[in-house]
Order: sequence, then structure tokens, then C-alpha cells
Amino acid sequence: MFTCTLDSKSKTTLTDQLYLALRDEIAGGRMAPGARMPSKRQLAEHLRVSTATIEAAYGRLVSEGYCESRPRSGMYVAQALPGGSVAVPLQQTPVRWDFSTGAADAEHFPYATWARLMREVLSEQNTALLLSGDPQGSSGLRHEIAAMMHSLRGIDVSPESIVLGAGTEVLVTALASLLGRDKLFAVEDPGYSRVRRILVASGARIAPTPLLDGAIDVRALYTSGAGAAYVTPSHQFPLGGEMSMSQRTALLRWATETGGYILEDDYDSEFRFSGVSVPALRALDQGGQVIYMNTFARTLAPGLRLSFMALPDALIDRYRALHAACTVPGFEQETLRKFIGGGYLERHVARMRVIYRSRLLALERVVQTLGLGEVAPCEAGLYALLNVGGKTPAQELVPLAAHAGVKLTRLADHGVMQTGAESERVVLLGFAGMDECAIEEGLKALKKAWF
Repeated sequence: MFTCTLDSKSKTTLTDQLYLALRDEIAGGRMAPGARMPSKRQLAEHLRVSTATIEAAYGRLVSEGYCESRPRSGMYVAQALPGGSVAVPLQQTPVRWDFSTGAADAEHFPYATWARLMREVLSEQNTALLLSGDPQGSSGLRHEIAAMMHSLRGIDVSPESIVLGAGTEVLVTALASLLGRDKLFAVEDPGYSRVRRILVASGARIAPTPLLDGAIDVRALYTSGAGAAYVTPSHQFPLGGEMSMSQRTALLRWATETGGYILEDDYDSEFRFSGVSVPALRALDQGGQVIYMNTFARTLAPGLRLSFMALPDALIDRYRALHAACTVPGFEQETLRKFIGGGYLERHVARMRVIYRSRLLALERVVQTLGLGEVAPCEAGLYALLNVGGKTPAQELVPLAAHAGVKLTRLADHGVMQTGAESERVVLLGFAGMDECAIEEGLKALKKAWF
């Protein structure tokens, strides 16, 4: 069943919101050519709108050539998109060049060190690691993370406030329950679409909130009635900006005055290539309103499924009452404890920072040489924004790239209400998962596909 967020308070009609969401799914190849669309009644019940809204959105998709109605059969995705291009599912062609923002470097993972430490852990035969353990994670690892937060981000937290989880998704799901599903969660728009989906799937209500000067609009937070706000202040996803000190002060003031919580996702703060980073929100928080989250998916590998958060003191007892066990296996926790404590993580991050900077420079150079468009300045993070040149229709950019074996996403794919014409031709180019040669090959494939 198709799911999207519809805002009844928006100036954009529900019909137009639904039409745009469905059009992007079809144009992006996420709905395969010839696939049957949900029935009007089922989709209306699922999205909690009238069948008239569904019928109007479907009618517009048919009139513009994205769908076709078959008598006594239903609605289907058209075999060809407007303009004559074929609607290609993203998985039809094997991915050869992965520019997605979730890609990771596997070649430089410290296999030998990790394997040695894992053998040490197994040789110690610590039976406690086979048990469920503390619901917040091992005390030893939490002490190492607390020290790491202090040295890298200037955040002073007690190890007792730290919670480990098998990925950011697990932590966000836990927070939806911990803060209360009746609470309205403000999310950046455009923002991290996966967190939006997780919150909705957890039964929480969300309020897509526009950005102002690259950061969440605090004025809109006051009027939205939100009780929590999910933000990415150190490197806004997907626009890439950093929240200024004045914006951080205003956001903290909102939390203090309203009693709201700030969910600070510091997901790739370790990889800054120029400039001086502004202190984390948690380091500035005096009222116990900031929940700090970070992950080892960027610094080590996504497959390890290791993330953590630092809760305000007022939420710790409630978390322990709701959760009986940690979702991260004990052996992995102990291995990571040794890895951080031995200084290996710090050295690995320093090494990867040099490698990623080299890949970013290669990406910028090749884009300019090929005339693909304009790369926005990138001071931090593991992806860059490319404003695509040429005359290829915006809705064909991702399907044509997928057909050429190139995986990427558009900026517009990460917005709910705040997508405009200018964002339609902007794509995200993640460079973490490929070396310089592969990046150049992939960009040449894009050149051929688009021009």
C-alpha cells in the first residue's frame, strides 16, 4: 500500500499533495511500469481522505500520462512516461555506481584490528555477554562513548544517560514510544525521509516544518503545536547547511518555553572538511530538552548496526521501564569498547577524513570537466548536491540514471510540502562508497544518460 504524509492545514490541496507524491513515485521508478495502483477505496481508507480526493489525483495522473485506467480492471502505472521515456524500475538494471547517501566504504574498514579484538572478546569467555544485559547497553561501552562525546563534540554527559541501539531507526522508534505517540513531532522539510516514515509507522503524528535560512523555522514550530522536533543541525539533511548559533539559541528557547524536546541527529559530524563546527545543541542545552543521537554507521559501517543516544535525566527511568534488553549484541558492544578505548576509532576517522576529502575533490573536478552542472559548496558530510545542467526533464533524471546503472536520489525526493521547481533538477551524489576512479566512471555514465 502506498503511504505519504498529507497536511490538511497546508495551502496546497490534498489532491495536489497526493498527485505530486504519486507522480514522484512513478517518475522515480519506485512504481514499476504496468503495476496496479491501489483501489480508490483502499487508498482513501489508508490515507484517511475521501475517495473524491483519490479520484481527482488519479484523474490528473491519467490526464498527464503517468497512469492508465483499464475498464473493469482498475488503475495501472503507464508503460511510458510523458515525453516518451520508458518508466524504468530502479532495480531493473544492476547498480554499478552507487551515489546514494547511505552507501559506505568497505575497502578501508579495519578488518584486521576488528577481527583481533573480536577474538580477544571471544577468548575471554565472558558469559555475561551471552545474556540480555543492561537495557541501555554495556556500562563499559557507554563510558567510552561519553568520553568520546566530550573530546569530539564538547558534550558532557553521564554514561548513565547513554542508550545503545541497533541503528538510528531503532532509537527513533523507541523515542516515539518514550515521548508519547500523541505528541506531534516536527520534522525538517525537506529532511530525512526515513525518519519521517519510521515515526509514521510507529503511530506518531508528524508536522513537516519548512526551513528558514537552511535550518528549521522556529516560528513555524511555535504555531505548529509540536511537542518534539527532529533536526540535523550540524549538517542539515539534505541541503547540507549548518545551523548558526543564533538559530540554535532560538531553537533551545522554543524547547524551554514550550517544554518540547529536540531530537538532535549528529549523523556525520565527524567528517568536516573546512571551517570550524558550531557546538552541538546538547553542549548548549541548559534545560534538559535535547536528546542527542549519533551513529557508527558513518564512521565504521552501516552493517554493524550501532547507534546511540544521550537522554535527558528526566527520561532515563521511563526508558528503562519500557525496555528490558539492549538491541545490540553483547560481543559487538565489547569489541567496540576495545576499539574506541584503544584509540583505533579516532585514527580510523582521521584516515577516512583524508580519503573522503580526496573523493569529494575528485567528484567536483569531474563534474566541472564533464559539464554535468554545478556542485554546491560542501564543507562537511559524505554527499554533495549537484544542480544538473542540460535539458533532460527533471522527472526523467533518476530513471535514466538507474537505466544506466547509476543509483542516486533527487533533492525533491526528500521533501513533503516544500519542493519547488528549483529542487527538481538537484540530485544528491554520495561519494563514500566509491573510489576516485569509480566516481569518474559513474559521472561519465550520467553524462551519457542525460546528455
